[in-house]
Amino acid sequence: MGVIFDMDGVLVDSNAAHLASWLKVAAEDGVVFSKDTFWKTFGMTSEYIVEHFWKNQMTPDEISRVVERKETAFRESVVDHVKPIDGAVDFTRYLSEKRIPLAVGSSAPRVNVEFVLNWLGIRDLFGNCVVAGDEVVRGKPAPDIFLLCAEKLGEDPKRCVVIDDSRSGVNAGYAAGMTTIGFFSMGHTLDEYENADCVVRNFAEARDFLKI
Repeated sequence: MGVIFDMDGVLVDSNAAHLASWLKVAAEDGVVFSKDTFWKTFGMTSEYIVEHFWKNQMTPDEISRVVERKETAFRESVVDHVKPIDGAVDFTRYLSEKRIPLAVGSSAPRVNVEFVLNWLGIRDLFGNCVVAGDEVVRGKPAPDIFLLCAEKLGEDPKRCVVIDDSRSGVNAGYAAGMTTIGFFSMGHTLDEYENADCVVRNFAEARDFLKI
């Protein structure tokens, strides 16, 4: 069995930092981007968000420049506005001690994922099994991110467990044919987890469900 973690909303509470960075860049570009828009697009790739909410017919280079500004603003706010989810670090270390293969499958760009995992002090637990949103053609809710995680883990997708807090992430895990745990977090509602095998509110409940 392999366990695949989403990052934002599962390993770290980064909502405030992401919202602030999106609002900052949107304001600079004269784009209407609200808190409601933020929650509706939560879990999707930054490229997808820019493509759908910024001006029409942007070139890939233009989209990339907007995304880079947003992600730079996010990283600058990590120390002050991001905090670990309670129990996340201990749970990942516990699974690692049990020799359960671990992966991260995040919609965030790799530079952010690497930055946050190093900041948490758990980067070494995942080896080469880290997949970011800029490494696949289709982001969540498509299953590509999690399927690539399974490939890196060397596991059959049916033997993998996904822990994700967003509707798009849960649906991606479901589409990948994996056991999917909806990690209930702020800003979400229970009906977002209709395709989850179970919904948990903390890592103690996740541990009980996995019977580890």
